[in-house]
Amino acid sequence: MTQEASRSFYSHGVAPPKQITAIPIARTRKRDSMQDREVKRQEDPLPVIEGSQPPINHKKLSLIMIGLIVAVSMTNIDSTIVSLSSQAVQSGLGLTASGIQWIVNAYMLAAAATFPICGHLSDLAGYKRIMLSGTFLFGMGSLCCGLIPANSLSLMLMIFSRALQGIGSAMMFPAAIGILFSYSAENRRAGNMALFFAITGAMTCLGPILGSWLIQYSWRDIFFINLPLALAAIAMIVSMIPKDSPTTEPGSQHIDWAGGLAVGLAMIALIVPIQQGSTVGWSDWRIIASFGASLVLFLVFGFWDSHVDNPIIKLRIFRNPPFDISQLAMLVAAVIFQPIMYFLSVYGLLALNRSTLMTSLFILYFFLGFLVSALLGAQLFNRHGMKPVLLIAGLIAATGFSLMSLTAGSLDKGLPSNTVWLSLSMVVAGAGIGFMFSPSSTDAVNRAINASYGEVTAINQTFKNFGGALGMAMLGPLCTHYFALDIHKALGKYGVSASRAQAIADTIGSGTSAGAQSQFASMPQSMRNMIMPLIRASYASGSSKVFLAMGCLSLLFIPLALLYPRKGKQIFAGKTIKNQ
Repeated sequence: MTQEASRSFYSHGVAPPKQITAIPIARTRKRDSMQDREVKRQEDPLPVIEGSQPPINHKKLSLIMIGLIVAVSMTNIDSTIVSLSSQAVQSGLGLTASGIQWIVNAYMLAAAATFPICGHLSDLAGYKRIMLSGTFLFGMGSLCCGLIPANSLSLMLMIFSRALQGIGSAMMFPAAIGILFSYSAENRRAGNMALFFAITGAMTCLGPILGSWLIQYSWRDIFFINLPLALAAIAMIVSMIPKDSPTTEPGSQHIDWAGGLAVGLAMIALIVPIQQGSTVGWSDWRIIASFGASLVLFLVFGFWDSHVDNPIIKLRIFRNPPFDISQLAMLVAAVIFQPIMYFLSVYGLLALNRSTLMTSLFILYFFLGFLVSALLGAQLFNRHGMKPVLLIAGLIAATGFSLMSLTAGSLDKGLPSNTVWLSLSMVVAGAGIGFMFSPSSTDAVNRAINASYGEVTAINQTFKNFGGALGMAMLGPLCTHYFALDIHKALGKYGVSASRAQAIADTIGSGTSAGAQSQFASMPQSMRNMIMPLIRASYASGSSKVFLAMGCLSLLFIPLALLYPRKGKQIFAGKTIKNQ
């Protein structure tokens, strides 16, 4: 397998089985003479970065990998640990459900908005420098999150601190990939990348377990735990990794700041009205203006980047339909995958009145199906391509989330204490998303093989994080809306108005059952004992609507599969080549 072909799989954070190494690009390029390839590069000079640094001996590289794993694992663990601990953060700072959703979303939105710039920055400034800067920034953001006082500025400060974490994550990811690939010997490169992403991916599962333990002491500890990890990672990176240099080609030593700013602001302007529309009203002039601004900014970005020499995102990469379909599939998967941990956490804590530890098991059930199915999906992708992968993933995920919706919403009918069926449906739902997650990433990067490490990683990670932010923006208000409707329906006879029901839903929408009882502290205990089952059933009903929406979104994989061409096309040096 050539260096470019090897990079196409692993620069994106995907570790496919060895069988996938037999890709059409390698066979296509063998048909080209050296002269033909040189002509192609002169016609359309897209940077193809080889292993630009001399390999490091295996023992030292193993220590470097440990430092990179510690740093990147912080970001993966953080994505689940904050979701699981959201109710503790909410009660500790006195926030509403909408506020805690913004805290969860600020991280993903900041990462999505800055990934395009950070990808280029890692190529321009050097991977080691950006890796250190990103790790430091993530650690500082974690420190700020843990020190925020409970006052009227808590939400604003927490959103700012979470955004710092998101930017730090966006800096670390492409830099870590560049470091590991650059310093790995060619015969060990594939194995090193596979091991790196297998371990960092598995660390995501530790979030629920670690969170359930730390939350017993203080919600602030879920952020403080990142500080020793960040210091250890920085020490290992400084001491082990040699001084590096920029990897961009001559003539491309600048960053398209204008394009990066335009696309970042466009994403923010789109997410804000989606999340706030149900609260302030969809006809509010601020909502309409924000949607309009987002459209204008996306158009400006498209025009600008098509007319500059070194754009932040090479839009011609999107001329390849299979690449576009794989990225759209990743976007849909991220809309589901990122928010599911938050809703499963709140469902267990509030609707089922379970402990944090028991609630963490629900997330692990989902990950169990995800991880096992990811291996099977990669094998099918290797043999038959992306079309059957998307088709099967859509059917499995839609089935799993539909079962989750039916089971989760049955509290009003008397949910049995044994939640085996709910757990099994979570395994099936996770299997559906996991089945296509790795193949879609691999397929997308294969078809953008003419981009550098930073660019390839930035595009895919932007879609992932933007999809996650979009999912929280859409599904959070959806859950709160139906939660409020059911509260009013159940408690209207006790004098609870629609506006009061909405206020209750917004206040306890990410809290525990105990926190919900505090909303009715003035009522007699006997009445509270009667009301709380209704509140839990109301949230179960609201969350079931979210799971049903996720099932409907999963069905989008099926038309994407039907649109996917039987014989894909690859862009190589700006020219389209048919797969044989």
